Amino acid sequence: MFQEHYPPLVVAYTVGLGGWLVASRFAPGVWPRKPVEGFVRPWKEFGIALVGAIGILAMGQLWTRGIRLPEQGAFGPVFAAVSQVLIFAPILLVVVVRRQSWATAWPRRRIALRLLVGLVLAGLAITAYSLLRAGADAPWVLLNRIWRYEHFDKMAQVFLEDLTIAILFVRLAGAIGRRWATVVVACLFAAGHVPVMVSQGATWFELAGLLRDAGLGVAVILVLQRSRDVVWFWCIHYCLDMTQFAGISWRWMNDGAQIVRVTA
Repeated sequence: MFQEHYPPLVVAYTVGLGGWLVASRFAPGVWPRKPVEGFVRPWKEFGIALVGAIGILAMGQLWTRGIRLPEQGAFGPVFAAVSQVLIFAPILLVVVVRRQSWATAWPRRRIALRLLVGLVLAGLAITAYSLLRAGADAPWVLLNRIWRYEHFDKMAQVFLEDLTIAILFVRLAGAIGRRWATVVVACLFAAGHVPVMVSQGATWFELAGLLRDAGLGVAVILVLQRSRDVVWFWCIHYCLDMTQFAGISWRWMNDGAQIVRVTA
């Protein structure tokens, strides 16, 4: 077992991604291989999408300054999810304003089946994480803590993040090709963690660990561009994102010389 969070996380993602490769062979009609929709001026479309991504940061600043819907009470998680939609609205509006097909954001039909496959793969990924992470609770306990109403906003946030990556990747791939776009987007994904890590006093060794994040990002994007679908991956991404919180992965914490159980 691993004391650190990252090694079991990598294995869990490997299980989820590998599971999709197997599932896609048994259900080829769910993820058919079709030509990627192109753009007449891909650099222009990527530039517009990039402006939309910058708009997300601006909307996020408004949220942090308290300009948001009330997130308390019984409907708090719903309002918080709506706030996430508003934050990501600039990138979503790119597809609408440019009158482009949502195929350029990797949607697929038969959403119920794709969601079911994603949930099963997420369960397998969480099982791998639970077995490999020292002190983690049983997989079914973790899943019960993850899929809760109070986390509805986090579910929305992760899905919108995946949709944003798809929108940016498809347009960048149209300009520089899928291989280079995979590397660039994966590096940007890893670099996005730098400001937070620096603010928390991360060492150069810890920052070098972002190379592993970039490698994981490459693997994720390679599989995603093959499926051209973010729904199944969202289930895995959301579940594994939640494992970073101690209150999800385990309920035991060290309180001085005494081990105490954290209430749910």
